[in-house]
Amino acid sequence: MNNLDIKKFSIHDLMKKIKQYQKDYQNMKFHHHVKALKNPMKIRFLRRNIAKLKTEYNKRNQ
Repeated sequence: MNNLDIKKFSIHDLMKKIKQYQKDYQNMKFHHHVKALKNPMKIRFLRRNIAKLKTEYNKRNQ
């Protein structure tokens, strides 16, 4: 996810994406503990995308 893409989202869309990505992140972590993922780097990218979305959300709410 690109920073330019994130800036185009509305606040409602940001919250929706954050919740969706957090659910995916928890699911991916669980599956990784049960059985190793083929590409564990997806966990890192997902975590970073959540952080980018939260940062943009916090910037807009101040």
